[in-house]
Amino acid sequence: MKILLVEDEKLIRQFIVEYFQKQGEEVVEASDGYEGLSLLDDSFDLVLLDIMMPGIDGYEVCKQIRQKNDIPILFISALSDDDNKLKGYDLGADDFISKPFTPSLLYAKCNALLKRFKRDEEQGETIDEGIIHINDDTHEVFIHDEKITLSHKEYQMLIYFIDNKRKILSRDQLLDHIWGYDYYGDQRIVDTYVKKLRKKLGEAATYIQTVVKIGYMFDSKR
Repeated sequence: MKILLVEDEKLIRQFIVEYFQKQGEEVVEASDGYEGLSLLDDSFDLVLLDIMMPGIDGYEVCKQIRQKNDIPILFISALSDDDNKLKGYDLGADDFISKPFTPSLLYAKCNALLKRFKRDEEQGETIDEGIIHINDDTHEVFIHDEKITLSHKEYQMLIYFIDNKRKILSRDQLLDHIWGYDYYGDQRIVDTYVKKLRKKLGEAATYIQTVVKIGYMFDSKR
């Protein structure tokens, strides 16, 4: 894998690069957000992104990346409380690891994230569900004939709902499938993403029904 590492602390960059290179991976370093944005291109598989950096913080870098790129983003930060994680996920981050951490755990998270991302990309087909039309090869989503733009996790959530239509899905099931079994953050992230997804689905928002005290159910026939 080829990774863009955006981190202002030199020692942290060094120990990450050293470990990843021993595993045969390529890591390109950036010491601040501006440099990271200038280096990013389509050759990278994943971005490791610190939050607290001089000049431009990781949140803004993530926001700018998501405006034009669906590359997996993993935050590495000392800001480990749920509100900061929720903000990161809301901006389009895919995973989060708190400092201090071992390089082996970070490497495992990167591999797991890339496997999920690759699996989603390989499920190519055309999906029609009510007024929702999806090209799963390109991840393009249309409501009637109008294209809408979903983040990677919003898209994962929509596909998971459709794959399990008319089944009640708990918040834990959604967390495990979309964020991974090693996610230990607040379940509010599920409700946040459902709210965002409903807003983007417009007329089709009613397909996602709230099941009180349990979770959600997708049904385009109601």
